[in-house]
Order: sequence, then structure tokens, then C-alpha cells
Amino acid sequence: MKGNNPLPDLSGLRLLILDDDQAILRSLGRALRGLGAEVTTAASLREARLRLADNPDVVLADLKLRDGTGLDLLPRYQELHPGGTFYLITGHGSVDNAVKALRHGVLDYLQKPVDPIDLARRLQRDATPAGRSVLETRLSRYLFFRDPVMTEALADVPRFAALDEPVLIQGETGTGKELVAMAVHQLSPRADGPFIAVNCGAIPETMLESELFGHERGAFTGAASLHRGRFEQASGGTLFLDEIGEMPLQFQVRLLRVLEEGTIQRIGGERPIGVDVRIVAATHRDLHEEVEAGLFRRDLFYRLDVLQVRLPPLRKRRQDIVPLACHFLLRALEEMGREQRCVFSPDAGELLRSCSWQGNVRELRNAMTRLAVHVPDAMQEIPAEFLQRFLPRGGGGKQLPENGTWIPAGVTLAEAEQILIDAALQRTGFNRRAAARQLGIGERTLRRKLNER
Repeated sequence: MKGNNPLPDLSGLRLLILDDDQAILRSLGRALRGLGAEVTTAASLREARLRLADNPDVVLADLKLRDGTGLDLLPRYQELHPGGTFYLITGHGSVDNAVKALRHGVLDYLQKPVDPIDLARRLQRDATPAGRSVLETRLSRYLFFRDPVMTEALADVPRFAALDEPVLIQGETGTGKELVAMAVHQLSPRADGPFIAVNCGAIPETMLESELFGHERGAFTGAASLHRGRFEQASGGTLFLDEIGEMPLQFQVRLLRVLEEGTIQRIGGERPIGVDVRIVAATHRDLHEEVEAGLFRRDLFYRLDVLQVRLPPLRKRRQDIVPLACHFLLRALEEMGREQRCVFSPDAGELLRSCSWQGNVRELRNAMTRLAVHVPDAMQEIPAEFLQRFLPRGGGGKQLPENGTWIPAGVTLAEAEQILIDAALQRTGFNRRAAARQLGIGERTLRRKLNER
């Protein structure tokens, strides 16, 4: 240890160490666990590929292994965990090869013998929350995202959370609107107060007033006791009004008055009750269109649309699809009491990315639960042909003509290219090499285009 610098804090960092020397695995693992890291070890490439399902933040791999090289793990790691950190360990005679590896996505290399404290300082610099983006660090407890499209969509969430104005979250069903609402609450000064969620589309219109504002005992038949409504329950915290676009038009007037005056009145009550509530609303509808169609009050829309978050559908954040699938599959297996670790073959990964996922993250999670129920105990790498059985509508991909040449009117050049690529993949059973040949491009070019989605 150098000088009097404090030891690095690696709390919460997930680390995979790949080396066929058990002594190195034991010594590095013990040292890094002592600094708070969650360390998994692997003594072969085969074992390391399975351990990637544990979603490590960092991989530390020996360059020379009995069954290959540490670099052989890099493409799979980059595919499953875009943005992850990859280090190589090398002996003195292999430094030139390690330096060349830096061009392929390796962040850095360390020479043997590895100084655990020096390694820990590099990890603290490059891979701990202090070294990662503030946005990812603050929101990673609630949402998984690496795709730049999602990063951009969530960029303002921490700043919005610090304010006390209403937030309107718009996005398709299953994109994670409630998780974003929860993040807004937990990152706000109201985090110690309650977070109360209400699905406005799931409550019958006749019960909506009682559900939101409450009622006094005896206010109507069946009101045997006093009921505090959701506004009162959320006082001092956040009230999440999910699917606000489903709220009946006539009730929107009452909601607007509550938001403007900060008071509610229970059914059967004689006096107004002050409530201190921060409103977060969400909808899968385009409220601009709803306002123009006369289905949503313009004044209420402007009262809610102070701070806005627009969540992209899963098909627009394709870099997140395979890592999310791995996460949901691993979680489903664990909930079933199975210790099995599975990874997706490259073709299976492309199949997942090619799906339209109309139900978004929720649909992906359900598909991985179905897969977990049926995956054999001995299966460690899931092939595309097995995976296809558990995807929506026989694969979830876009329904395309067999020749793949029909392009809908009004699409952009980039969208047309995506349609042609998806058609070629479907025709070839998601065989990347055959699809690239049909498209007249190299396999590497096709891989790059799929990763750029």
C-alpha cells in the first residue's frame, strides 16, 4: 500500500476473474472481496462464458489460458454487457499482444504478478459508481439501461426529481413508466414519504372519487367506516397517477381543482382537507392528440405537463435487449430454486434483437419466464431454434413478405435498411453468415449494423 491513502472501496462492484491458475483466483478473489467487491471466478473459457449470466461490471481475464485466450471472451462480454469494463492479465513476454488488444475494446492490461491494491485503485477509477456516469449510477437501482437512446430519455430524471413540480411520463405499455416514477420519488426530497400508485384505468368510474378523495362513514350505502383516499395516503410523498389518459373527462375537472388548490374533500365530508402531494402521472396515449380530439382537458394537460419524460419502446433500445433477457432469465431460474447459469448463442441474441417486442420490457420478461420453465438442466448455451418456441407469435419478429422487398410508404432509409436486414435474417433462420451473403454485405458489417440499432 502506497503512503497513507485509504484503501479503495469496491462495494457493490460485480467482478469476474478468469484465470487457469487457482492460486491467482484465490489470492485476487480474497483481496477484492475484502474491499467490498462481489467476486466470481472461472478457471476456463467455458466456465467464464456461463458466468457472464451473472452480469459482471468488470471482467479480469488472463491472456493465455489452456483452452484459448482471455480475448476470446471479449466479443461475448461486449455483446451481453455493452459498456462493461474488460482488463487483461499478461506475463512479461506477452505485453506486445496485450497492447494490441487495447484496440479491440480492452480497457487496460496488468502484468503478473498483479498487485491487488493497484488493481483495486484502477477498478475504483474505471468501474465503481464514482467512475461511471452519474445518471447510470443514480438510476441503476431502478432501471437497467446502457443504450444511448434510453440514456438520453432519462438524462433529466435526477434534476426533475429534485424539483417539486408535476412530472408527466409518456411511453408505450411495458416501457417502465412506474419504475421511472419510483426513481423520481426515491431521488427526491420526498423519499422518506409514501409512494402511492393508482391505475386510473383500472378503477370503475363510480368508485374513482372515493378511491382518490376518500369518504366519511355512512356517506353512502356500504360505507361502514371512514376511508382515507389516495391523496391523503400520499400526503408528504408522491402520488403516481398511472394511465392518466384513461380518466373520465368529467372527473378531470375535479382533479384539476385539487391540483390547483391543494385540498380534497371526502365524499360526505363537510370541510376541505389540505394535502401535500407531488404528482407524477403516466400514460401510453399521446395526450396532445387526446386534447385535440376533445378526450382530455387542455387545462389539466398543461397542469401536468410541466416536466416531461418520454420513454422509448424496447425496439428502439436494442443494445439493452440481450442484457435484459439474461437478467430476467437468471432471475426466473433463481425464483424456481435452480442454480443453473445460461447464456444465449450469438444467433439467439440476434433473434432477441430482431423481435418487435410490442409489449416492450414486460413482454420480454414474460418470454424469459416461459423459457426458464422449459430450459433443460443440461443446457448452458441457448440456441436460436430452442429460444424461438418461447417468443411471442413464433418469434416476435416483424411480419415481413418472403422476398423481403416490400417497404411501407413513408419509412426512412434507415428504417428500410432495418426491414431488409430483418427479412434476410428470418429467411435464413437467423443465420448471420447466410443473411449477410443474401444482402451482399460482409458478416462483420451486418453485425455492426445490428449492434447500432
